[in-house]
Amino acid sequence: MTTALLADDEPQLLEELAQLLAEAWPALEIVGRARNGTEARRLLDALRPDIAFLDIRMPGIDGLGVAQLAPPGTRLVFVTAHAEHALAAFEHAAVDYLHKPVTPARLAATVQRLQASAPARSDLRFLQAWTGNTMKLLAVDQLAALRSELRHTRALSQGGEQLLLRLSMSELLPQLDPQLFWQIHRGSVVNARAIERIERRDDGELWVQLRGLAQPLPVSRAHRGRFKGM
Repeated sequence: MTTALLADDEPQLLEELAQLLAEAWPALEIVGRARNGTEARRLLDALRPDIAFLDIRMPGIDGLGVAQLAPPGTRLVFVTAHAEHALAAFEHAAVDYLHKPVTPARLAATVQRLQASAPARSDLRFLQAWTGNTMKLLAVDQLAALRSELRHTRALSQGGEQLLLRLSMSELLPQLDPQLFWQIHRGSVVNARAIERIERRDDGELWVQLRGLAQPLPVSRAHRGRFKGM
């Protein structure tokens, strides 16, 4: 499923864009909404969405500034009432530039561009890592979770095995199926098929219990929306 972040300092326009996208692209998952540039930057870093719809004039960091800080894999669409920013938007390699008020027909054209520009992904089947003089392999479908450890990633299997991979989480995630591997925290990704249960504790925090792991993993506030309605 393709994911998107929406950023606009006007709540009504933010909601209108979400509704238009729901009609134009029902399969698109809106994973976050930001009402200023600072929040948009934080959510981009935490959620790493496939697409970001960014208003240009926002409090704090403007949309063009946010775009400079966006993850490399996030495609950008600018949404603004100020047409004079169009050239600057495309200088930031934007897929498209929408002028407010956004119409269903114009958004449909943007959706077509986004779908046509979606990068091909080659899903991993196995992870491998050297332990001393021995190379160990771990089937991706047997993963329970991935934990970030500075520039490395620790892979935890449902059978209790662990591998320390010489890849950062940001390098590894684009190679995994986003429909199965869910980011629940800045440094944690879980295999949805390994989830045994989700616990809501007295303080309102969410924790995910996975097969093969003794301790549950916390869900950060930025990622709770994935479990809404479950």
